[in-house]
Formats: sequence, structure tokens, C-alpha cells
Amino acid sequence: MAHTASYKKAKAFSESNLDDPNNFTNISSHQKLVAYRDAGKATKGDDFNPSEEPLDPELVMISSGGRPHGSIAIGDGIIRCPLTLPEIKARQSSNCPEIMRHPRRVELAIEDALEKERLANQAALEKERLASQAALEAALEKERLASQAALIERDQTTARLIEEERSRNEAGQRALYELFVGLCLKSGQVPPSMPVFSSIGANNSRAASHDPSPGVSPP
Repeated sequence: MAHTASYKKAKAFSESNLDDPNNFTNISSHQKLVAYRDAGKATKGDDFNPSEEPLDPELVMISSGGRPHGSIAIGDGIIRCPLTLPEIKARQSSNCPEIMRHPRRVELAIEDALEKERLANQAALEKERLASQAALEAALEKERLASQAALIERDQTTARLIEEERSRNEAGQRALYELFVGLCLKSGQVPPSMPVFSSIGANNSRAASHDPSPGVSPP
């Protein structure tokens, strides 16, 4: 646990510690333990848990590719294996995992840097996608509001024109009535009472609704 925290803060090792390389201060140590766990599961079954069983020196040799730098990969020189890697490989059965080449620390550092760059690029692409989506939604909303404003303006203009037409029709009808009243007074006749004026369109609609035979003028 020397590569997870200081001895005052280190907790008992758990297999879940291997899920995140950030739990380790040394990426090489994390990779060695992951390789050891995977080799153990391949040899002893999926129930193999490196935190609950003693270290297997031969399994360490297999998972790390021998003795890198002259010592066994895990245990910092405390764990020893009397056999060499060729001896272990010679008696290896077909069910044993393939002996792995232990990657160098620089290779692990390069792989870690590439993974961080991939994640950064992925985050940048996602940020750009969200920005483009937000810009598109804003443009669509602006276009919708402009269309709505144009429709409201059109309706207001139509209502104003209808009202102006109605006012002109009423003024024309009133002028005709006043002319008719003048003629009646000159001839000594009593003029009829002033009718209720309405727009021509309304009169035509009313007449059409009372006409039993559309298209034929009433007598």
C-alpha cells in the first residue's frame, strides 16, 4: 500500500482500489496489481481476489514477465520466487495464462498521457456540440418569435383595414339616408326613422343567410 497513501493514512487493500488508477500515486504499481489480478482470475477462476489471498510468487512472475530490474515486480524485494521465468514457463499447462511482458514505466506514462488527451478531446467535442446545439436552439427560437410577431402585426393590420372599411360604409349609408330625408321633406313626406347602419359585408352576409335560393335575386 506504499503507493496508495502514507503509512499513517493507508487503509486495508481492497480489490475495488484497482478500479481507478488515481487511487495510486504510482501508475506502474497500479498496472502491476491489475495484471496480477487478471492473471489470477485466468488461472484460479473469477472468484480470485488479490486482497484476500497471499501473494503467489509464480503468479507474480507470470503477470510481470519475470524479474524486471532483477527483482520480483510486487513486494519490493520481500517476496521471492525460487524458479526462473523459463522454468515456470516450461512446466506451464495449457490452462495457465500466457506469460506477460511487463511494460516499462515510460510506456505506461505515454499510455496514460494518450488516454488523458483522448478524454480531453472528447470533452472538448462534447462542449462544442452543446454550444452548437444551444446556438441552433436560440436561432430557432428567435425565428419563431419573429414569425409570431409578423403574424400578430398582420392580424392587427387586417383588423384595422376592416374597421376602416366599416367606417367608410357607415358614412356612405348615413349620407344616403340624409339625402333621402331631404327629398322627403321637400316633397312633404314624413321620412322613415334612421336605420341601424352596418358594414356592407355584414349586410351581404345577413341577406345571404335569409335568401332561400342562393344565386337568385329576391323579388
